[in-house]
Amino acid sequence: MSYQYQVTVIGSGSAGKDAALQAARAGLSTLLVESDRIGGTGIHRGCHAVRTLRACATHYERVKESHLLGVYPDLVATDWSSWLTVQKRVTNRLATELSRSLDSASVDVKFGRGSLFDLHTVVIAGDERKETVTAEHIILATGSRPRFAGSEKARVLNSDQFLQSTLTPKTLFVIGGGYIGCELAAIYQSRGVQVTLAEAEERLLPSWDEDIGKRIRKVLEEAGVEVLLNERVALPEVGSGDPPRFRIHNGTMVSPELTLVTVGRTPNIEGLGLEKVGLPVSGFIAVNAQMQTSVPSIYAIGDINGIMLLDSAAYAQARVAVQTILGHPARFDAHWIPRCLHTHPPVGAAGWTAAEAHAAGHDVEVISETLPLITDDDATMIEPDKNLLKLIVQSGTGLILGCQAVGSRAVELINLASSAIRLGLTVDRLADLSLVHPSASEAMIRVLQDHFDRLRRMVV
Repeated sequence: MSYQYQVTVIGSGSAGKDAALQAARAGLSTLLVESDRIGGTGIHRGCHAVRTLRACATHYERVKESHLLGVYPDLVATDWSSWLTVQKRVTNRLATELSRSLDSASVDVKFGRGSLFDLHTVVIAGDERKETVTAEHIILATGSRPRFAGSEKARVLNSDQFLQSTLTPKTLFVIGGGYIGCELAAIYQSRGVQVTLAEAEERLLPSWDEDIGKRIRKVLEEAGVEVLLNERVALPEVGSGDPPRFRIHNGTMVSPELTLVTVGRTPNIEGLGLEKVGLPVSGFIAVNAQMQTSVPSIYAIGDINGIMLLDSAAYAQARVAVQTILGHPARFDAHWIPRCLHTHPPVGAAGWTAAEAHAAGHDVEVISETLPLITDDDATMIEPDKNLLKLIVQSGTGLILGCQAVGSRAVELINLASSAIRLGLTVDRLADLSLVHPSASEAMIRVLQDHFDRLRRMVV
């Protein structure tokens, strides 16, 4: 059978746009369908939007502390609306750059709501038209949205609404201590807003390593955020128009001017026509290691499959799907995907935590250090940057099974560890590397060298 396209991708967020670009660059005729703005959640309501606000907050904090570098500005002025203007400028630029990349790769782009008609047919519904296209392979990449609907009238917002809101409260109550809650709590605290963060579990970032959750809590509390753990807060009724009041565990009533609810996400599957091809119409879409649904010609990548709601995973899943379509062996394994949270400070991880390694039956050794780093960032010459580093090493073989890091150089540390994991490098081989001085990567090497020096002294 002849198809109009070899690959049709529905959704242009982090997963979808990467799948379209990779498929087209591999020589496959490719169509990308987008119902809203090009770039999807990733650019406009996700990682890039949050990181832009984080950049504003970081620069603001540095300006306020510039006296440490012998600089004394007479006046430091900023406001939230100015930060939102910067955010819009950045996301528009990124969307324009993406459009150019898609055009350069010869990806056809059609705007409208894409839905499945059968195993190889997609219907694209626009404002005044409806178009049908066929494809040998269809990739669903419509992402996710906040589970809580939110109510702007009651000043109770989900993260999407929060990132667009011009409200400037004096008090903010954040419900949910996952990465979105931690990111936005830190950004608002930097503006002088009184922030309270409530998490139902016993630590922040409960799905990450325990030490990471503890470190982020310490950083937030030092910045002035009140952190409440084991605090299950009843969510307010969305239909109510009055700002809610919350009773916390000690009986205190909290009446914030603004509430942010970050209690999970739900997949964007409504209207996709999943029922027409025999796929479940509720919940995240199940896939195999090649990102295929139970219908082999239809793939589901990124947030829509619920495996790992992070950009790094979306990119990796896009590659697996396209490589599978090309007939190359590929599989997605979440354990080995390097991942990062752009909290303040950033958090990174790759491979197993110590608890996961023990549960899998491995005998491991944990090398853990807090590194006061002087890096390629000149400001660290004045004030060294503290980074937490944990390496999970298999006893006997010396293979690196995992790494976790917290600090401004977490990504650099995790990328080095992830490369070592992928290449099967042992810690002793990694310790032999010579790297740029000063840098975070070199600091990791020095930690390993010191570790082996201590072991040798113990033997002697």
